[in-house]
Amino acid sequence: MMNLTPSLCSIFIAYTVFGLLTGPAASDEQELVANFVYVGCNRVGFGVKKPAPSTANVAQLKQTLADIETLPIKPKYFFFVGDLVLGMQADEGKTVARELDAWKALVDESQFAESGIELLPIPGNHEADASHEVGAGHYIEYPDSANLSAWVTWLKVNHFAKASNGPSGETELKRDLLAEDNNQTQTYSFDDLETGVHYILLNTDSLSTVVNPLLPDKTVASWVPYHWVEEDLAKAVKNPDIKKIVVLGHKPLVLENPGPHDIVYNTPPYTLGDALLKLFSNTPKFAGYFCAHAHKWLYTDKLGPKQNVTQVIAGNGGSQLENGWNPTGGAYFGFTVVNLYDNNTVGVVSYNRPAPTPYNAPGPQPAAKPAPERFFSVVESPRKNKAISFGH
Repeated sequence: MMNLTPSLCSIFIAYTVFGLLTGPAASDEQELVANFVYVGCNRVGFGVKKPAPSTANVAQLKQTLADIETLPIKPKYFFFVGDLVLGMQADEGKTVARELDAWKALVDESQFAESGIELLPIPGNHEADASHEVGAGHYIEYPDSANLSAWVTWLKVNHFAKASNGPSGETELKRDLLAEDNNQTQTYSFDDLETGVHYILLNTDSLSTVVNPLLPDKTVASWVPYHWVEEDLAKAVKNPDIKKIVVLGHKPLVLENPGPHDIVYNTPPYTLGDALLKLFSNTPKFAGYFCAHAHKWLYTDKLGPKQNVTQVIAGNGGSQLENGWNPTGGAYFGFTVVNLYDNNTVGVVSYNRPAPTPYNAPGPQPAAKPAPERFFSVVESPRKNKAISFGH
């Protein structure tokens, strides 16, 4: 048998200590070639009195940063997939800008930058949107241009954007019914050629030109630039240096009993969620969709027309957890490590710590502990994709 590298040691530990394999059979000879960590949804709720300036669940954020820094195998990237802050105000971006700056100050205080792990935030609906009350306690969300502009500025000032190649130009924006993509960093992608991984960071609340039927002067929430994603995936598939493609966004593609703003827009004639599932299912090298928004942890595989797409929801970063989520052992906060192996296998490890009462309790929190690793296969069967038309 070959000598045990640190990555292989972690694989064997997962097998012997936890003894759980799901998905494809794992081989003793597989080797870890890349890994990253991600989580979403750390902001507190509107009902919290005197929240921190960042509106973060401070105790959970601090513990998550500390836990990630001490992982046995250091991840290269930490993707924070939205709802860092409460935001959601129509005030020319002032609230979300102030809260994001305070959130960055918390990260700086933790000295996370010294870990060498690159932090790459993605906008959630609480950063991108505002809301309008249309009835007692009933709000309609919509993408807000000023909030998105504040987000883009914050990314630029703090060097949080890895690239700026998102949708741009009149033709490209019109094709995806987009009103804008400031600085091309709301949605963008980049190659990590050292590990052979292509990453797509997706704004799932892009500002479109599609009128919101409930708010005629606003546009619909949960929009994504499908055609840009399609072209970006095609380029990555053709690149021989890219072995795996990872997509991250805030909102899920599928969710049981979703609310009006809870999944990627999927209302005819714009069935973007279904279109993306079909696209991912037919894209070789596709290695999973990783998201949040729902305040729980949920692993769902066998999605798409070929039943080969896996979606992982890690919305358990510190926001108040869903009442209906009752996992064995009790609800938990934490984060998720994603391992990419050389045999076209992806491993997912949820790191968990018990959720306190109240959920935003201050004070030290226990270190998160790893759950059994789950495995699934990278999409390998090439197939041409039909063009998706939105009738424009």
